[in-house]
Amino acid sequence: MQKISPEVEEYLETIYRLKEKGKTAKTGEVARELGISAPSVSEMFDKLAKAGLIKYDHYRGASVTEKGEKIGRSVLRKHRLIEKLLMFLGVNRTRVHREACELEHAVSNDVEHAIRRKLSSDTHWIGRRHTMRLTEMGEGKRGRIAFIMAGEGATQRLADMGLTPGSDVEILRVSDYGGPISLSVRGSTLALGRGIASKVFVEVHGHRRHHHRIV
Repeated sequence: MQKISPEVEEYLETIYRLKEKGKTAKTGEVARELGISAPSVSEMFDKLAKAGLIKYDHYRGASVTEKGEKIGRSVLRKHRLIEKLLMFLGVNRTRVHREACELEHAVSNDVEHAIRRKLSSDTHWIGRRHTMRLTEMGEGKRGRIAFIMAGEGATQRLADMGLTPGSDVEILRVSDYGGPISLSVRGSTLALGRGIASKVFVEVHGHRRHHHRIV
């Protein structure tokens, strides 16, 4: 099987990202995403089309073929997984995307699966840090968000509520029968459904001994 270069992977990942958003990859938009000239993008689009990785119309833009989508989706999946791992390891959030862009091309499928298994386990131990899902924390438990393992939409919804890596949280109340979890973050009280809460991983600090009254 012919090896795909990091440059080609970067193009296919970018085109696939745009497809996820329901967009066709226009030359100018891809040029802005990759920080290169539009003529360079057009030249690469022609090469990718000849290789059967994209369909390219000079006026309408590019879209991935089944073969190109498989590669682009794989690279994007690795990118997002590496971002989560780096955030979990405490890498500064401003560097996470850039570092993931470099590492995504070097991670094999076997390594990807190993990372995913590690991050998907219910409870994680790295050094002395005890990290668990938000849904596993009892009332009075406090901690700091280590990472969020969710898609872009859910991650953005959580961010809009103030739930981002590095934010301190405290569990105020855990409802019975799978109901929402009440928690405090950034001075606000939130009620979070179990589904989305399970995607938030917290480095646990310990208990507070007093109880909160939920109004």
